[in-house]
Amino acid sequence: MTKKSTPAAFKADTVLTHTGRKPREFHGFVNPPVVHASTILFPDTATMETGGQPYVYGRRGTPTTEALENALTEIEGAAGTKLANSGLNAIALACLSCLKSGDHVLIADTSYGPTRHFADTVLPKYNIAVEYYDPALAGDVKTLFKTNTAAVFTEAPGSLTFEMQDIPAIAAAARSIGATVLMDNTWASPRYCKPLELGVDLSIQAGTKYVVGHSDVMLGAISASEKAWPALDALHGAMGVHVAPDDVYLALRGLRTLSVRLERHMKNTLAVIDWLKTREEVAAIRYPALETDP
Repeated sequence: MTKKSTPAAFKADTVLTHTGRKPREFHGFVNPPVVHASTILFPDTATMETGGQPYVYGRRGTPTTEALENALTEIEGAAGTKLANSGLNAIALACLSCLKSGDHVLIADTSYGPTRHFADTVLPKYNIAVEYYDPALAGDVKTLFKTNTAAVFTEAPGSLTFEMQDIPAIAAAARSIGATVLMDNTWASPRYCKPLELGVDLSIQAGTKYVVGHSDVMLGAISASEKAWPALDALHGAMGVHVAPDDVYLALRGLRTLSVRLERHMKNTLAVIDWLKTREEVAAIRYPALETDP
């Protein structure tokens, strides 16, 4: 949905608490209602023909889905956000929104396994060439560009082995040829990393992991820059993607505690690492927060 303005004085945790809530529109209730809807009525045919009301059909959005989209849009600093049925579904939608037959896409070699499966089994069916690159290339990823390179898919840290990437350098290189930059930001979440501020066009996350945070909902989200938003919005509608209202409600609830949960995740992880350091069977520890991590 549309980008919202937040005063600079608002701290990140304050934004997490308040964003996506419109109590004045819902009789003072803090949380938005959970709207179960398919058919939506219009007061007259003129309103229906002109689209003169905010909601037209349940699949195209409700106050519930809009609340989460608006919240993520504000946190990400995006032009708009669309929800998906899972993180992988969000990855697929983001890729298809900026790729077409005949294009070439570069994907970080350390990307999430299902991302690679999608790239290897689905994209070639549409005559989209896939090439994997070393995440350490940074701006030198440009040496792999072809005349038909349309997108660069990044993930930092990379799944399992946790390599970090120089996202601004990669984004600058991609911009030089007009390529779209995508980033799977699931690990850091928009609480700790804002990809669009680093030059990314499509910021993707598996909301299943940290936004929801309680192992009971599958959810994905894509937040887009001004450049990437129209194509994402159009494809999302054309594909008929819709997330159930109860799942969206649980994601909104999880969002409120995102910061405190991630702080505890980090504290616990560092405690485990201190223990692992004492184990002779551990050859190396890969974790970006360590000073010894490359």
